[in-house]
Amino acid sequence: MKTPSRFLFSPRPARVTPVGWLILVGLSGAALYWIYRMIVGFMHDGEPFIFFFSAFLAWFIVFTVQDNRQLMAQHRALADARRGKSICDFARSFNLREVDTWVIRAVWNVLSESVNREGPDGFIIPIFVDDRLADEFMLEDEDDLLDTLEDMAFRAGRSTELLGTDGFSGPLVTVRDAVLLLNALPMTGARKDRLWMTVKP
Repeated sequence: MKTPSRFLFSPRPARVTPVGWLILVGLSGAALYWIYRMIVGFMHDGEPFIFFFSAFLAWFIVFTVQDNRQLMAQHRALADARRGKSICDFARSFNLREVDTWVIRAVWNVLSESVNREGPDGFIIPIFVDDRLADEFMLEDEDDLLDTLEDMAFRAGRSTELLGTDGFSGPLVTVRDAVLLLNALPMTGARKDRLWMTVKP
């Protein structure tokens, strides 16, 4: 029998190496120390630039927190409005004779992981095929979109060599567009090896 999509490939390994994390932590520490020195300098010398910079930094932090809260509220409302929907409803939006269920599940899983939240205040947003990638999933930047497509392709066992070339570059507006694009990509050797599974009697 054909291998069910629940046997999807695991996510790609983290692309940030331990050395990369170490550099990131070091830069963050240096930035915090620089801010601290600026605040101390303002308290001692009263430098106007430091005051205005500190005020801007405080405004930016408050704005970011408020924007994040607003986004979470929108996502929670969307999750409530779509309660009861599932990946089965999502899959029925496609012709399963033509569209690989592995691609469907890979797109669902990757996008779900980007918006769903765990915990007491968490929520799960069922995905609709007409959801806009730039709106619900904030994939406005081309690099972010390409990274996401590569994650989906990896999990579905689709080659990414043709991504971005003629015929494999979009336009990508909705989730449906992403599914159909990935479905058109050739399967990897590893995926072909998993096309069929043996069922023990």
